[in-house]
Amino acid sequence: ARATHCGMRALAVSSPGCAPAAARRARDVSRRSSGDGVEGVPKEDKAVVHFWHLFGSIPACRQALTSSPRDSVYRNAPLLESRVRALARVFDTETSGLDVPRVLTKEPELLLCEANEVLRRVLELKRIAPELGGRALTAAPGLLLCDPQDVAAARQEMEFARGTEKARETIAAAPGELLKAVEMLAADEVGAEAWR
Repeated sequence: ARATHCGMRALAVSSPGCAPAAARRARDVSRRSSGDGVEGVPKEDKAVVHFWHLFGSIPACRQALTSSPRDSVYRNAPLLESRVRALARVFDTETSGLDVPRVLTKEPELLLCEANEVLRRVLELKRIAPELGGRALTAAPGLLLCDPQDVAAARQEMEFARGTEKARETIAAAPGELLKAVEMLAADEVGAEAWR
């Protein structure tokens, strides 16, 4: 009986279709990814769930939360959720490319703004740099915190230094370059004044 048991065990291990149920379940579970936690969540709630996953895991958000007073926006979950929902209704990730939860958690200062203010900033940036698509703004959300005049001046500087077409290509492909140009102009007061 012992030889048969060992033989069956060897057969079960060698052919996956005959493996005992417990072994199959354990193997299948280990193959599954935990995912992003939004499976089975209604579409209108996915942005909020994604936001909370990011908000809890990004150090800048934790820092903003722990250093803020009790009555801070960062500690008002219903207010944060309403801002995420309002922006997610306007900027659907699939159609616009703008990942609202990621933008708001990469730059937690944006959470202090009303949804309409963030929308106004996005539209102003699109007016100044139409090459900035949703994915580009998701990659460099710090541009939303910059003064629009500084962004326009940095864009002019890039066009002057690289040529109009090359500047457009750079802004579309690497929006962080525009953000760096804004920061460089802001650090050099004489240069910033010269380009206004």
